Amino acid sequence: MRTILLGYQPKPRQQLYCGSSIQMLHTIPWTTPLEDAWRLNFAACGPNVLRHGGAGYVLREHHGLFKAARAEPLPNYFSHLETKLVALELGLREAIAQGIDYLEVEGHSVDAIAVAFDDKATLTPSKSSTAHKCRKLLQAFKLVKFHPVTEFANRAAMKLAEMATVEAGMQHWIMEPPPEIATILVEDMTGYWHGL
Repeated sequence: MRTILLGYQPKPRQQLYCGSSIQMLHTIPWTTPLEDAWRLNFAACGPNVLRHGGAGYVLREHHGLFKAARAEPLPNYFSHLETKLVALELGLREAIAQGIDYLEVEGHSVDAIAVAFDDKATLTPSKSSTAHKCRKLLQAFKLVKFHPVTEFANRAAMKLAEMATVEAGMQHWIMEPPPEIATILVEDMTGYWHGL
């Protein structure tokens, strides 16, 4: 791996429209990654008394075309941070399997991104092991850019993580997205409206 860039935060486009009695915001979350780079969005849901944890990621190529996604249930004993690290690890493994050299990683979990780079962080053995796996996987890429994003720019990965919390087994999609996130992927590119 040659370079890891942290802190860069893409600016989704938002336009406010005001009518006589209503205000609407048009948002386009997708920002084009570097040339030849693919984008990995990851998210996780921690366990609670009603459900197990879940990890999700979506991988898209430079122009936003869907390439892969996964929704994986996680054990109840995983902490919130551990679920996020597992989601990141699974996504990095997918990018390597797809043969990607340049990768941009987005997530709204700043703590998981920070831990993946801090080899001196004080962690429990299981979290430390997963963080170490992420660091090793990052070495497979020529360039990796990490940027934290707000939840509205990570909706597809969040939906996959939520789906995983109610599933009994892992679900994996290649080349064709599941219907549950297909609309979100289109809205990321074309934009969506929401009232204020």
